[in-house]
Amino acid sequence: MKSKIPSSIIVSFLHDNFEVKETSTGELRINSPFTQDNKFHLYINPEQGVFKDFKTDMSGSFSYMVAQYLDIPEGNVLTHLVKEYGLKKIETTEYKKTVEEQAKLELPEGLHFFKDGNLGLFGNMALEYLRERLISEEYIQEMGYVFNSSSEYHNRIFIPFYENGEIVYYICRDFTGTSYLRYANPHKINSKQFVYNIDRLQDTLFICEGIFDVLSIRNIVGTALLSANLGEIQAKKIMERAPKNIIFVPDNDETGDKTLDDNVKLLMKYTPPSLNTQFYVYRLEEGIKDLNYRLVKRNKDTILIEECEKYNESKKLQLKPAKRSVVEV
Repeated sequence: MKSKIPSSIIVSFLHDNFEVKETSTGELRINSPFTQDNKFHLYINPEQGVFKDFKTDMSGSFSYMVAQYLDIPEGNVLTHLVKEYGLKKIETTEYKKTVEEQAKLELPEGLHFFKDGNLGLFGNMALEYLRERLISEEYIQEMGYVFNSSSEYHNRIFIPFYENGEIVYYICRDFTGTSYLRYANPHKINSKQFVYNIDRLQDTLFICEGIFDVLSIRNIVGTALLSANLGEIQAKKIMERAPKNIIFVPDNDETGDKTLDDNVKLLMKYTPPSLNTQFYVYRLEEGIKDLNYRLVKRNKDTILIEECEKYNESKKLQLKPAKRSVVEV
């Protein structure tokens, strides 16, 4: 059972061995001990127990950093730190798992995945709906449908969010037109903790509001906000992927433009110093309400950088990446 080094011990070790600066996001900076450095290029996140050295490009767990610095086996690091800096409480992976299980995600009863076949009449209706909206088979094979008259998710298409290959969230979309609400989501779980397509995101990605808009672009992978505003945890997770280009596709309404600046500013807040992410805006053509409408009506399934406008800081607002975030590579 792997133990986590308490943040209090990490802080004590750093202050005992280095000159330490604290960032506005609670991370700690020191001069890299692995090369010549006088500008505090090594960042440590005490809560997560990770580090990133932007001078040498080293990164990983805090225990690995200490092992390299002290030239001792990594397996001996915890014992050494506890002996030298005391121990009030060690959080273990078992304890962390118990906490996570308090908000355990439960899948809807009556859920059937399209990939399992034997769909029946209702399942084939759901499948046909997705194909009419020109959703690719790759995405369809991850989805399912809920058929259970006693469930609030009855008569809906199941769209899962995967993280590290596991389902961590989902939305269920009515396709029959019989429900008062188009979408039904899990209770007591904040959607702003999760990033749709996080496992697929690459150097260039786009961000829009709706799931079906994400599913409508073939040449690059995108993610959906599920609302107009990006969440703090979502911003952190996106920037941990170290994207080179981020394209925003705001809806053709006043809200889309109003929240654009806030969303870009939030991402810049968590941009690591070594990353020079470029921000772009893709404007939908007049008369086109969203990307799926564009796909179905005009058979256009791409977003190209040359079709975008560079995000104009001077026109919108002056943004400075004043706050940094450690990225574990």
